[in-house]
Amino acid sequence: MTSLRSLPLLAFLVLFSWMGLAQAQSQNAYQVEVVIFSQPSAQLTPGTAPSYAWADQATLLSETARSDVRSLDSSRHRLSSDASKLSSQGYKVVLHQAWTQSDDSNLVVAIHEGQEMGGIYPVQALVRLGRERLLEVDVTAWINNQTQSGEIVSERLKQIRRLRLDETHYLDHQSMGMLIRISRS
Repeated sequence: MTSLRSLPLLAFLVLFSWMGLAQAQSQNAYQVEVVIFSQPSAQLTPGTAPSYAWADQATLLSETARSDVRSLDSSRHRLSSDASKLSSQGYKVVLHQAWTQSDDSNLVVAIHEGQEMGGIYPVQALVRLGRERLLEVDVTAWINNQTQSGEIVSERLKQIRRLRLDETHYLDHQSMGMLIRISRS
């Protein structure tokens, strides 16, 4: 009978441990938000087009079942006013997405926007967060247009940049640019 008396205590300890683990995991999570924009009057500066297997080694945000990567709805976006300012100044916002993810430097998140063109999207990007001593982001983003002949013309932005939490960072390339903000979730 003494073992039955300790059952509520054991259940409490298991629950308490699980809650501590969940809290530790949420403290090691980031909220990532990306806005990709272009200058509508500028022509794409042709760059390296994405391969059709561009997201094979990544977690595709729109299809993931991973519990540590979750898309956020627009009500939780923090860059909405910045995106509106860009639009009012004549830029075209072509992608605006946000998600939460774990603090895992091996995790690459793939995002895209628009109607697929044979494995390629009008806008697509790969985002990897890394952390040794400082937080850094490794981004490859493409804006792709299909010509009348079916050829894909792409402009690519590729940068690795150290970032500070809770600050908006601007990445620039020819006729396209990106805003990125990373916060603890």
